[in-house]
Amino acid sequence: MPQPPPLLFLDAGPLLNLYATGRIRDIVLAWPSRVGVADYVLEEEALYIWGPGREPAQEDRQPVDLSPLVAEGVIAVYRLETVEERATFVDLAAFMDDGEAVTAALAAHREAAVATDDRKARRAIRERVPDVPLVSTLELLKQWADSLEPPTPDELRTAMLAMQSGATFTPGERDPLYAWWRHRLQGP
Repeated sequence: MPQPPPLLFLDAGPLLNLYATGRIRDIVLAWPSRVGVADYVLEEEALYIWGPGREPAQEDRQPVDLSPLVAEGVIAVYRLETVEERATFVDLAAFMDDGEAVTAALAAHREAAVATDDRKARRAIRERVPDVPLVSTLELLKQWADSLEPPTPDELRTAMLAMQSGATFTPGERDPLYAWWRHRLQGP
């Protein structure tokens, strides 16, 4: 992987996916740059995950609380501040959801990358702000698995299963890391 930009913004999807693992702190710290989230995503979109081992239809939601990670400086919260950032947001909001648009606008003006798994948003970012690098949930997870303090295979599998149940995340077969995911999920 080429050297990532000094900042990575998490969109709601990857943020919820990582939070559901119960290991978000370890995963974020394994990433080779600072990690941030837009205030809009934190306050309006990434609000709940599903309880462990529960069906989403049971309405067993658990609130997402990133305040310890924010207080510790593991994740920073950013807001649109300049006229240029706001203008980019407005432009991007015509092509994707507001949370993705805020995240991409911040990244475009702060020389940062965006973590998102949404195919429509990824396509729009590539077309509208092509200098913004894109990262997926699986890239973040694999970076953690390959880090200096990697999880054991059982810890990784447990985190992946928690991500599936808590955030209802399963990668598509077209994801470049799909085979890696399947292999790690199946275990020994």
